[in-house]
Amino acid sequence: MSRRTKIVATLGPATDAPDVLDAILRAGVDVARVNFSHGAADEHLARVARFRDAARRVGKFAAILADLPGPKMRVKMPALRFLNAGDAVYFSLSAAPVEAGDLVLTEPELLADVRPGQRMLLDDGRLQLEAVANDSVRLRAKVLVGGTLHPNKGLNLPDTPLTMSALTDRDRAALAVAAKAGADWVAVSFVRGPEAAEETRAACAAAGIPDAPVLAKVERPEAVDRAGAIVAAFDAIMVARGDLGVELPLERVPSVQKALIAEARAAGKPVITATDMLDSMRNNPRPTRAEASDVANAIYDGTDAVMLSGETAVGSYPVDAVACMSRIAEETESHQRRARNPQQAVFDPTGDEIDANITMAACSLADEVGAAAIVTPTLSGRTARLAARYRPWARVVAVAPTDAVLQRLALVWGITAVRMTPVAPGGARMAVAVQDAFAAGTLMVGDRVVVLAGHPLAGGPRFPTLRVVRVGAGGVSEEP
Repeated sequence: MSRRTKIVATLGPATDAPDVLDAILRAGVDVARVNFSHGAADEHLARVARFRDAARRVGKFAAILADLPGPKMRVKMPALRFLNAGDAVYFSLSAAPVEAGDLVLTEPELLADVRPGQRMLLDDGRLQLEAVANDSVRLRAKVLVGGTLHPNKGLNLPDTPLTMSALTDRDRAALAVAAKAGADWVAVSFVRGPEAAEETRAACAAAGIPDAPVLAKVERPEAVDRAGAIVAAFDAIMVARGDLGVELPLERVPSVQKALIAEARAAGKPVITATDMLDSMRNNPRPTRAEASDVANAIYDGTDAVMLSGETAVGSYPVDAVACMSRIAEETESHQRRARNPQQAVFDPTGDEIDANITMAACSLADEVGAAAIVTPTLSGRTARLAARYRPWARVVAVAPTDAVLQRLALVWGITAVRMTPVAPGGARMAVAVQDAFAAGTLMVGDRVVVLAGHPLAGGPRFPTLRVVRVGAGGVSEEP
């Protein structure tokens, strides 16, 4: 695989057929997103099982990202309704209408925080209302921009600080399903602050997936304001531009995207750029030129992964969408190589942590000696993730002993995952890792390789070690 940027694709009815799953994996999917905002538990479990089977058939360590619904308020109504500018609209603050004609939401308790004068945006901002009065039983709003409101459309409250828990009852129910499915990553929607990370980890442990890394979806104004603390607290972030573009002025989204990606990279945390990247490919076999530029721009920004949503979940051309995104990524990265990567700064190691210094040194050394790869034997994947932060053009080959670690690394830029051969305590893990990478087809005889390990000997002390070797016959490490 020459492409370094990873591709996340959302599963749905359009990808249910086994041949389609095989095709999207071969076309470039690295991570499958399960959107718990839609569908039943049985549907999600069946889709994950089919995807795992397809990944085994294709021979790929691909990840499952469980995307929790979060406090996304949706309007529960039996039929569409037209709202005229100037109309008064009433919302019930309970699960049932107080009076005939009241609109009821999936999370009505959130309306308790709304104050007069604050905006209420329906259907991604297509319909705009302003709160007028709230008596804790019903909320009255005035329609500023009208239109047709369809059932199950979302409500955003960009001016309202929400005080509820980071996880809703729906989130906890979804986590139970995600645990049963064996999800590799858990994404938390509408994160407002860093405290949500520990709450989510505790909920994951209670659900039976204590080691699942947690990802914060940044889509609220207060999350943007606290981005540094959120990045530090979570294992990864997603620039969720759909709700972000409703909650913030649309013109701010590109600069916020760049700032969030830079923040995540500086911390060595993976970052996904998401929403409407190739949206026209839901119904067309080719994207617009603006969409192609959008994908490329996120890659120039340094994102780890780009995401497809409805394009693969319900679109008419799921395989074409993945293949197109992969081609855009390959061409963009090719330009970056030719230009010596001017858009992607190298971050100086921060603090006194030796791992940051040694991973930067490994990447610089790989560039200077023309190494084909940086091979990292790893138990947790951490060393490989830190190396990927510096975006070396030498492939980062993470050699790990478990499916869980290998699948989690599928989200991280530039990492190729390889199964580790068991090594006896005191064994030469670095040499074995090179042989494993060779056996997996990621190295060739004659390649010069930088080998980086935090624990060079299995069961031995932690002495971060850096070596340069040349791959000999059978993958044996020889003098460089």
